[in-house]
Amino acid sequence: MAAFAEEQGIDYPIAIDVEERTKTAFAVDSFPDYYLIDRAGNLRVADLANGDLDRAVELLLAEEPPASEEPPE
Repeated sequence: MAAFAEEQGIDYPIAIDVEERTKTAFAVDSFPDYYLIDRAGNLRVADLANGDLDRAVELLLAEEPPASEEPPE
């Protein structure tokens, strides 16, 4: 997965649902399925279309972090 992400220029965190717990919890019905969770841990976008992924990630990353989140060193 790391090689694919680098090849595709994906520079945001991604995860693999090895035990399918997330698939079950979100009733995923197709692949790929994108569910974006914000910095505060809230589900913000569910079942996002492929063509909208980059823009949705950009918008979420542009948001101010929650007040309790410390800035990176």
